[in-house]
Amino acid sequence: MMLAAAPAFAQSPNSAVTAPLPAKPLPAAPAGAASPARAAPAKPAAAASTPESRSAAALALSHEPTYDEGTAQRIREAALSYSALAVRGGWPAIPAEAKFASGVAGPHDDLLRRRLLISGDLAADKASGPYDDVVAEAVRRFQMRHGLAATGTVTPRTLAALNVPVQQRIKQLEASLERLANMNFPFGPRYVVVNIPATFAEAVENDTVVRRYRVIVGKTEKPSPTLTADITNVNLNPTWTVPSSIAKTEISAHMRKDPGYLTRMHMDVLDAHDAPIDPGSVDWSGARTPNFTVRQ
Repeated sequence: MMLAAAPAFAQSPNSAVTAPLPAKPLPAAPAGAASPARAAPAKPAAAASTPESRSAAALALSHEPTYDEGTAQRIREAALSYSALAVRGGWPAIPAEAKFASGVAGPHDDLLRRRLLISGDLAADKASGPYDDVVAEAVRRFQMRHGLAATGTVTPRTLAALNVPVQQRIKQLEASLERLANMNFPFGPRYVVVNIPATFAEAVENDTVVRRYRVIVGKTEKPSPTLTADITNVNLNPTWTVPSSIAKTEISAHMRKDPGYLTRMHMDVLDAHDAPIDPGSVDWSGARTPNFTVRQ
């Protein structure tokens, strides 16, 4: 069995936003075309507790892998589709001050409809009218395609995503293709993928996700590494040895503010021989490289 930690939708050098593509992503459709319907979701997993996690929960309903042999081709097709939109002028920007409310007519309603129509999230015969259930469903479709909470309302994050220029989306897709080309992952009947932008780990068997879990990944400024490896054994409930750079900065900062932090986080401080030492005897000033190990 193989393991891959991979970006499914890479961050553009000019963007601070990393947006994961959903499983079997829908490419942007030409103006006037509606996006094709997705397959019916599988039985729901445990419900998410926050609005931010609801779009991830919707992804968890699907048994389709977020990274498989067809991912690169789907991204390539999406890039071509976006390129065609760019030739036609892309999509309009929506003013930052625009407000949308269900059933209430607003001055930017038709502009929003036009934006959603161009990207294939709204049908051509719905090009005008107030913010209604049809538009809300189109917004929800857009949010799902861009890794946002599928609320059906134009939140600030949704508006920012709507206003990302088509040229920038093309750069993101091209960056994804370059990263995936360098992965050279040997797909087989069984493999595990950690989809870094989507924060999911998936166990895939015969092109079907049999297990999917949420994972913690690095921040943009401290990205998780990408790698490919063979799985030879599985360690249940493993320990985590904190990297010295994190111990020096983040752990030390926590300990200066809260001396009980390590105890609360079930972490031990070990010497060079892996023998436990008293956290109170450690210099947590962070001024020099730690001469100890922190293990959880």
